[in-house]
Amino acid sequence: MEWRKIFRYLSNRNFVPTVLAVALLVTPLALQPAHAVDNATQSANADLSVPIELDAQPIRWNPDNRNDLTAGELEWAGGIVVTSNHKDFGGWSAIAVSADGTTLLALSDQAHWLSAQILYDERGRLSGLVDGNIAPLLDLKGKPITSKSMGDAEGMTVTGDDPLAGDVYVSFERFHRIWRYDFGANGMAAWPSQIITERQFGKMPANSGIEALTTLEPIIGGDKQRLLAVTEDARDPTGNRKAFLVEGRKFERLSTKRNAPYKPTDIARLPNGDFLMLERSFSLLAGPGMELRRIKASDVKAGAILNGKLLLRTNNKHTIDNMEGLAVRQGPKGEIFVYLISDDNYSFLQHTYLMMFKLKPEAKEAAPGTLGTITLPQSQIKAE
Repeated sequence: MEWRKIFRYLSNRNFVPTVLAVALLVTPLALQPAHAVDNATQSANADLSVPIELDAQPIRWNPDNRNDLTAGELEWAGGIVVTSNHKDFGGWSAIAVSADGTTLLALSDQAHWLSAQILYDERGRLSGLVDGNIAPLLDLKGKPITSKSMGDAEGMTVTGDDPLAGDVYVSFERFHRIWRYDFGANGMAAWPSQIITERQFGKMPANSGIEALTTLEPIIGGDKQRLLAVTEDARDPTGNRKAFLVEGRKFERLSTKRNAPYKPTDIARLPNGDFLMLERSFSLLAGPGMELRRIKASDVKAGAILNGKLLLRTNNKHTIDNMEGLAVRQGPKGEIFVYLISDDNYSFLQHTYLMMFKLKPEAKEAAPGTLGTITLPQSQIKAE
């Protein structure tokens, strides 16, 4: 007998109310709200993170001149090339660094997390990466994301001073969407909640969706995190690149100016409310290139076309690769430190570079009308 006929048979005899009553008595979880069931399941879910061996070797900003520390309106403050024998290491597209500079969280475009501790030498320059752990991103059902089409994670931003203890927002390409992971409750074992999808954003090219993601200052009295999302090369009707101001499940549109051949790869909010935007380029003849631009907080509003002041533009004269990840923090004396990471595309011809710069004093002054400086905890400097 077909199931629909069985159901009709039982319904006609008032069996359904009885069955439901018994089910509710036997399974009290059915009375709980959906999020309570999810939290209980997540708590019982095994942590899939595993330790990973990391090897870090120092690099120079200028391979031909160790005394060349100038990077436009920034100053070189140390860097390393990182390798690992773990099969899932690589493809790092976004990073977050704790307020004290000791903890790194990285995100790969093959749907993996990497956490590690950052080391500094006696001069305070970035010198190492240790205590690594790697884990897969989980999907809405708590399963590891295994397909490239679903796991092409490109943008990440976090809340709070510690990236391993707050909310982590992730943007994906191909199936364009933003998910939120509650690291504070479940760490790398967190299941995501869906924030916004392509159905709302509108159709975008498969490999040119939201590449850059950062938090905005919350509206006073608001209870939803505000985000700025920038696409790599999804064009608006004027030919500029689409961007979105996201608040909860609502958003407004704006754009970033198209500065060919550069394309946005990440964005981060400075302590005074301004933004740094990382852009990269590549050609077979010229090799890799990158730009770093500063965008005023007052310029970020619905309908705007963002461009910003150029702080740095360089090419393979300096030690760069496919630069994709950007993070910012403030030091104990008000210094602004900028961290960059490169995506090696899992190729033996490319590298994972992690580097740190310091904004020169004239470049970190607050623009008129922007937010006041936020004081963060003192950096914990580690000797190599």
